[in-house]
Order: sequence, then structure tokens, then C-alpha cells
Amino acid sequence: PLQFRRPGAKEPSQQEASAPEARWVWCLTRAVRWQLPKGEAAALGLEGGRLASRMAEEDPICVGDGSGLWLPLFGRDENQWDNTLRVFLYLFGLAYCFMGVAVVADVFMSAIEKVTSKKRRVMHRKTGKMVTMMVWNPTVANLTLMALGSSAPEILLNVIFIFADGYFQEGLGPSTIVGSAAFNLFCISAVCVVAIPPGQSRTIKELPVYCVTAFFSVFAYLWLLFILMGTSPNIVEVWEGVLTFLFFPLLVTLAFIADRGYFTGRPAEVEEKEPVITVNSEMTKQELAALETKIRKEHDEELTDAEVLRLIELEHQAPTSRAQYRVRAIRKMTGGRRVETCNTVDPLYNVVPTNGTSDDRKKSKQGAKQFALVEFVATNYTVLESVRTFILPVRRRGNLDIACSVIYKTKEGTAKASTDYKHVEGTLDFGPGETQKFIEVPIVDDVNYETEEDFFVELHLVDNSTTMLGDSFATVVIIDDDKPGVLSFDKTDIEVPEATDDVSVSVKVNRIGGGSGRITCKFYCEDDSAIADFDYVKTSGELVFEPGQMSASFEVMVKAKGRYESSERFRVVINEATGGAKFDHATDGGTDRCISYITITPSKEGRERVDRMMSKLHVNWGKAALGQANWVDQFKAAIYVNGGDADADSQPGTLDYTLHLMNLPWKLLCACIPPPDFCDGWVCFCASLAFIGVVTAIIGDLAGLLGCCLFGPGSDGITAITFVACGTSLPDTFASKTAAQQDPYADASIGNITGSNSVNVFLGLGLPWMIAAIYWAAAGPNEKWIRLYWDKEWARDFRGGALVVEDPGLANSVATFSACAIVCMATLLLRRKKCDGELGGPRHLAILTAVFFVCLWIVFVVTYVALAK
Repeated sequence: PLQFRRPGAKEPSQQEASAPEARWVWCLTRAVRWQLPKGEAAALGLEGGRLASRMAEEDPICVGDGSGLWLPLFGRDENQWDNTLRVFLYLFGLAYCFMGVAVVADVFMSAIEKVTSKKRRVMHRKTGKMVTMMVWNPTVANLTLMALGSSAPEILLNVIFIFADGYFQEGLGPSTIVGSAAFNLFCISAVCVVAIPPGQSRTIKELPVYCVTAFFSVFAYLWLLFILMGTSPNIVEVWEGVLTFLFFPLLVTLAFIADRGYFTGRPAEVEEKEPVITVNSEMTKQELAALETKIRKEHDEELTDAEVLRLIELEHQAPTSRAQYRVRAIRKMTGGRRVETCNTVDPLYNVVPTNGTSDDRKKSKQGAKQFALVEFVATNYTVLESVRTFILPVRRRGNLDIACSVIYKTKEGTAKASTDYKHVEGTLDFGPGETQKFIEVPIVDDVNYETEEDFFVELHLVDNSTTMLGDSFATVVIIDDDKPGVLSFDKTDIEVPEATDDVSVSVKVNRIGGGSGRITCKFYCEDDSAIADFDYVKTSGELVFEPGQMSASFEVMVKAKGRYESSERFRVVINEATGGAKFDHATDGGTDRCISYITITPSKEGRERVDRMMSKLHVNWGKAALGQANWVDQFKAAIYVNGGDADADSQPGTLDYTLHLMNLPWKLLCACIPPPDFCDGWVCFCASLAFIGVVTAIIGDLAGLLGCCLFGPGSDGITAITFVACGTSLPDTFASKTAAQQDPYADASIGNITGSNSVNVFLGLGLPWMIAAIYWAAAGPNEKWIRLYWDKEWARDFRGGALVVEDPGLANSVATFSACAIVCMATLLLRRKKCDGELGGPRHLAILTAVFFVCLWIVFVVTYVALAK
């Protein structure tokens, strides 16, 4: 403790220093020191001694003896270099470190993908069969590990510096989190809106989850504003820190509840879902009618016939995760191995304008007494291919006393004349009093399976002086009744006893419910407890069924190890069916794929002995062997451009080589991180998170030096909301753009922004603030705290110690962001109603929306800089 000493007095003894009077004098010294002018304080011995030296102001990071965690590298000498040179070096170093964070984030997201893709096998409550389920709920994974993966630099920047600075809150961390949130919401949303091809749109599918995360994304920053400017300005009390952190599990819980459907009144219990009904070639018209009734009851009674049939035939493809999109974007930026996503957006049906609008109908009614009105009875029709001839009724209304004529003709859509239907055209002549005529269109019935196709029939006037047209455009959808069949494994569980030699196992796939046309499906093996190339030979390929062929098989080689062990198993999966084939919904894998398990069992003689040993010590040497092999592959992928991928269709170019050479040191360092195969990805997760923390600490020092040299001391916030926020969010920008273009929905592109922004506050600020607030409440103020905050008016009630966040610019930026965020959310909601989706839509509106969002970001940055200055 500091001791009060008069000029010339001897040092107090240990007993005197510990006396209550000495402590009282020390407290009095602190009070007097801050009340007396400098000259009088020096006369009393309060200047020039140990007290004065400890209370001297610290130099900024770029001046004199100032320093960060590790930088400046050359200390005081570096702070005397030319300022222009330093700005260039720090800017280059910051950009290079951003590339390093992107490279290690590739590994980090791979580990997260490994962790969150873990599966387990459970009993289906309704069918009593074993099904494969994901361990991690997708919404929970997105708001926890995925959000941490995409925002790790911003979160770690605040966590590291608040702890490294002795539980004092510096300005770089919070400003980076707010700046990153602004860039994500405004700039990334702007990019996604204009990235959609013209004439298409993307909407958010999981709307209840999005509403929860959108609410919390605004509430988080309003809550932050309350902490900074509310009951205790510039002070984070213990209850505020604890509550901020507790909002994180609350967000995850509410989002999970919304994902399960409880907020909409339809709990989505997967185990209790009704089996999906599959149409087959033996279905009669009566059965089709019964199925139509069921679909209308479940969805909407006002559905058209074409919409009902689309729902019957609809296939759901597993969406590409955000981790996959981000890894793909990072590797494209750094010259790494390409990762192709499998999701593609189905072509949208062309929008065909109709003449029978409401205005046309109004005019038709007004002139019905003077004119003959001719129109189709309905504008949409559905017909089975086997009907041979389709008849369209045309009716006549209005003036029935005169004769009238109209011309009709067919027009190609996705259905083609001569192959799907026969083109017809002609004239319909209505005599006086005649009210109905018919158009006959021959339908071509073939044996090949085809998806639903449509064509159009148009009506045209012969004499517009006496005749008007109502609904003159009809759409006819042809439904193919030649079913290709449903695919499933002959056995869902295959047991293979271990032998002394390698054993070839035949896996049979059956085709039921139809045999029309040539169909194919992909097959591959997937590890469970058994390891590829160690327990079995990993096999993949394509299975082909010729027309009428009802079964096919492929071989999987099970390797003999020459030792006894417990049972191990692996999965055999078939997916990507072509030719219109489906998968049996009642089997493991549902309608997207079919899964069979192959279990390798030990010999009966050694089963008991092996089971006893493995219950005490279970070391899966297969995992270790695979990990070692992948570790070698990591270094190969780091050394070669594009990971050494020899695909002739994606030969590396000059840009790939340039990016690869620039990032080669980072790639070699990241190759030292254990592969994701160890411990289901958790070892890689922890190691890469620590690596990101080290690089983030360097980024923090470089950002502080750059801001100090460029804008002057105390300008950390300006650097944070511009350079740091943009640099850490750049990989997310490319990932979101790719997701917007390739995903059929907007959830993977902009739906995750709101969740990530919320997690940044609740986890990135809430966790360190909670710990720091508890620390100050327990430990009390130290010398630095007294020097910085003792005489502050707002700290008068907290002189027992408290976490201080004194940054007026931060509070102003949070207020500005909150207002702009509400405007942005309202704009997206308006686009959902007016443009049929948050993304895309009419091109001019998409461009205007993007420009508006970028302007919101500019307003946020300019406001912060102006108020900070």
C-alpha cells in the first residue's frame, strides 16, 4: 500500500504502516491529492515520490513508452519512426492479420461443422423403427457454435483486452462489436439483396425463429444503451453484467422453442410426424382424389390443382450449413481447396401475364349488355398424361342475340408440342343463343417418367366491335402417371462376422411401386464407430436401374484386422435419385435419402474377453490412424495451391497463385492444428479458437497503433468501427452472398445476421462484463482506478470499485445503430410484403434497397466519427 510521508521523514516501520492511523492517513492523502493544486501538493510531498510516479499518466500506445499487449515490436524506438511509414506498416499488418484470421477460421468452422453434424440413432416413437437423428438442433447450433465461429475475432478482441488490461474496459472491443453489427446488418444485407438474379426473390422460411433473433438483435443494443446511459451512466453494475450474459441462454431457448413450432401453435415434434404419403404407379383416380383432400386439409383449401400436385411431389433437400458457405468463401479468398455446395435453386416458373385482370373484368361487366363476352371457364387446369385428350370448355356471356367468333391456339411452356401434347389452333363460332364450346387438345402418353409440365391455350378476337374477351389465357399442367418407383435398402441392418480375410458384403437396393424409365442414385459409406480404410474400404459410386429393373446391388469390402474387438459399424447411404425416383419415407433417412447400417461383429470366442477389456480401456486406434493421415493431408493442402485439387475444370489461375503465396505462412501454421477427426472435432475447436485469440490480440495492438497514428490518441473507436469491423466481417460477406444465390431461402444469408449480432452483445460483452463487474465489486479500486475515475462525478456512488465503460462515442454509436437497425428491419418486412421476399425482386427496387442500406451504414460511421471528434 502507498504510505503518506512528509519531506525528510524516515520510512515508517512495518508496524506503523499497518496501523489503522496509517491507513486513514493514506486515504486522506488520496483525497487531498485530488483537491489541492499541483504546487501545494508538491509542497506536502504528494508529488515527485512513489505516489506521484505511480499516479503518472500512461503514454498512449503510439507515443513514448506506450505499448499494447505485444506491440510496438521495437518499443520506444518504433514510436519515433516517421508517422506516414508507421501508418502504412500498421495498415498492411492489419490487412495481413485479417487474412490470417480468415485462414484459421477455415479450420475453426470445419471443427464446428464436425461437432454439429454428429448423429445418433433413436427409436421412432410412431413407427417403432430406428432412425438417424442430428444431435445438435440446427437453430441451437447456429446461435451458439456457428455464431461463435463467424464472430470469434470480435468476441475474443473484447474478452482478451478486458482481462489483459487488469479488468479495465478499453475502447476497441465494444466499438468493434457495434461496428461489426452495423456492417453485417446494413452492408451484408445490401449485398444479398442485389445478389439475386433478376426476376427471382428469396424469403425467410423459418419466420418464427427470425422474429425472435430480430427482436433480440435490436433489444441487445437498446439494453446496451440503457447500461451506458441509464441508471448508472458509464458504470456496469454486477446485476447488469449478469443479466446481459443471461440473455444469451434466454435467446437460445426462445429460438429453440420457436423452431419447434410452439409459438405458432404447431409443435414440430419430429418423432411424432405423420409418414409422408408417396404416389405410385398403381394409384387410381379415386386414390388421387383422396390424397388431394388430405393435402387441402393440411395446407389450404384454396390451393389450385397444380399447387396440390406440387406439394405431393415436393422433395426437401438438406440445406447447406453456414459453416460450409463460410469455408467456401474463405478458401476462395485465400487460394485454398474449393468446396462446392450441393444446393441449387429450382428454376422458377415464368410469370405469364393475363388479360383477365380486375380492371378488364370491370369493363366487361359494364359492356356486357352490348357485347358478347367470351372466356375460359377456368384459367388453370391439371390433367393426367393418360387422359389422351383434354377438353377445355369456353363459355359465352353478355349479349346472346348475336353471332360471334374467337380464335384459339396452344402455346408451349415447359411442355413441348408433339412430345407432350399436339398443337391445335382454330376458330370457335358461337351462333345466337349458343353459350358454350369446347377445345380438344390431344395429350401424348409415353412410358418415360417426367416431372410436371405445362402449356397454355390462348383466345384472340376476330371482331372486336361486337365481342370482348374475359379470361383469355388458360394454363394446363400435365401430370405424368408413369412412376419410376421408390428406392429402399433390402436390409436396413446388415451384420458381418469378422473373418480372417477381407469379406465382400453385397448391399441390395430394391425398387418398388413402379419400374418406368431409367433411374439412378448415388451411394457412399459414412463412418460411425468403424473407420474408413481401417475397418472397411470406403466405397462410393452410382447405382443404375434400367427400365423394368427392380433391384440392384453394390459391394463393400470389410477388412480383417487379425485381432478381436467390440462391434463396430458404419453407414451406407443412397441419395440424389434421378429420373423421378423417390426414397421410402418410412425408412431411416426419410424422403431425402436411405440409410443402412453394416455392423462388424467379433468372433464369438473372444467376445467376452474383449468386452471386459474395452469396458476398462477403450482406445480407438482407427481414429488415431485416420487423424495422422489427415494431419499429413493438411500440410499437403497448405503447400499446394487450391489444396492440390487436380480437377481439370477448376485449374488455378494467377489470382489463385498470388493469394496462395500471400497466405502460405498462415496455412502452414494452421496445418499444425489437430484435424477435426480427433475427439469429434473438439480438439480442433479448442486449438483453432486459441489460435484465433493470438491473432486477434495482434490485431488489437495493430488497430490501436493505426488509430493512434492516423486519428490521434484515444481514437480506438474510429478504427474499430471501420477497419477492424470491415476486416473481420469480410468472409461473412462473401459467404452470405453465395448463400443468397444458391439457397432457395434467405435464412442462410441474412437470417443468421440477427442471431450473430445478438450473440456478440450477450456473449462478447456480457461474459467479460459480468466477470469484471464481480471482480471490481469484490476487490475494490486500485491505484489506476483511483487515478482515472475517483474525481468523476458519475463515479461518486461507486468509489468502492466498479467496471467503468467511459466512452461517449460508444453510447452515441449504439443509439445511432439502434435507430438505423429498426429502419432496416422495417424495410425488410416491407419488402417481404411488396416484393414477395426480403431479397431480390424487381431489379430497380433491389438496387434502391441496397443503396439505402449502405447509406444507413455511412450515417452510422459519420455520426460516430463526428461525435468522437
